[in-house]
Amino acid sequence: MTATKATKAPIYLSEPGNGGCYALKVAYNHLLKVSFRSHLIISALLRLSLICYGQIHDAHSAVRYTDIDYQVVTDGARLVLGGGTPFARHTYRYSPMLAYLQIPNLMLHPACGKVIFATFDLLLAVLIYELVRLELEMQGRKSIDRLFSSFGKSQKQLGFCDSLDAKLSPEKIACASAIFWLYNPLTAVISTRGSGDSFSSFFVILSVYLLKKAEHTPTKSKWLVFGAGLAHGVAIHLRLYPLLFSLAYYLALSTSLVGNIRDLLGQVLVPNKQQFCLVLGTLLSLIALTWTFYWMYGWQYIFEAYLYHFVRKDVRHNFSLHFLQQYLSSATNVEESTAIVKFFILAPQFLLIFYLSLSFGQFRQTLPFCVFTLAFVIVTYNSVVTSQYFIWYLAVLPLCLHNLGTLSLQRCTFLMTLWLGGQGMWLMPAYLLEFETLHTYYWIGLQSAVFFIINGYILVQLINNYGFTTTRGRRMLYCK
Repeated sequence: MTATKATKAPIYLSEPGNGGCYALKVAYNHLLKVSFRSHLIISALLRLSLICYGQIHDAHSAVRYTDIDYQVVTDGARLVLGGGTPFARHTYRYSPMLAYLQIPNLMLHPACGKVIFATFDLLLAVLIYELVRLELEMQGRKSIDRLFSSFGKSQKQLGFCDSLDAKLSPEKIACASAIFWLYNPLTAVISTRGSGDSFSSFFVILSVYLLKKAEHTPTKSKWLVFGAGLAHGVAIHLRLYPLLFSLAYYLALSTSLVGNIRDLLGQVLVPNKQQFCLVLGTLLSLIALTWTFYWMYGWQYIFEAYLYHFVRKDVRHNFSLHFLQQYLSSATNVEESTAIVKFFILAPQFLLIFYLSLSFGQFRQTLPFCVFTLAFVIVTYNSVVTSQYFIWYLAVLPLCLHNLGTLSLQRCTFLMTLWLGGQGMWLMPAYLLEFETLHTYYWIGLQSAVFFIINGYILVQLINNYGFTTTRGRRMLYCK
């Protein structure tokens, strides 16, 4: 499936009468009158307020605001301070790096770790702002360059650059993209509850930013790509799922398009200089971190942080399509699924990942959308899905909003309502199981299947409405 050319304004710039809402547009314009720095300060205060609320809530309520994983990682930090291994704590299955980040919880205040994760929440917004602004500025300049070159003129001769930037307002669109992340209640709550997914997502976005920056900085491109590789290695170390972005990153640095398997094998076996720098940086950081912690904590680290996730079975209720199957197969008299059954469960996910990597990963301009769709598929098809996992693709979505211009505001509202409604329908039987101890496993399984179908429908709609202004021919002229 190939991307189509965008013909309308970005999703958040809808006009009244064209699928927009006048009141929302007025509110949007007021938001954009506030500087990005002010938005960062307001968002920081909101997150600090949520952290303070969490402390008060936990002290007076049996249902804690703080994520249970935060306590697990804090316990791991306590073991590290005592000279032990964080993996001695039952269910600690993360990188030891997170335990070291939580040491201030024990030395200063129990909420320090939440402040650290909230800080990376804000840093993520800065990256979103910088990346979107960079992309829009470069797109505009390339378009004008191509137009003027046909008349034998240049932007410098006509002094057109400044007026172009003012017309396109890349800062406003970049600010709007960052606002989508900063004021998203789900992302703010998850980070202030003590989830570290914003921390790992930061390195995913940093990788994409450096790859895009390298495209527009020829003199430092190899070093920037090497830095992207280092960030990618750290992201894989923290969470395994970014490993599946590797093919897209690699293809985005190619000098020719992949049309068949032979072309793909040729690029893998004979990488260009930038591809070599990406692979080198990734392996260097990933191996360095893995070897260091293996030297410190031995085989237990390898199993708990990596291998466990390949054999993990979570019979506790979660959003995954596979939840009911895992629950039923957990009975002692039920045989383990055969290799053929496991293959047919995993095959659709990996085929989609391969297909999307080839469709959108070969264009550096479409790389953010490629990463978004890959993360969306990974989460939707995962054997275990919790609310924290939504951060994996919500962190990338703001990078793609300005390319979803053919979606009307009503359509966006419908898709958002559908997504939230799917979760709401799932939460009812989950609540009855968790707090009323009712046997609602089959009901949860049904709602998980409904949520899976909803996610599939949303992904198709986003792909069908995605557009970018650069054609394949222009990519060959400008991007390489």
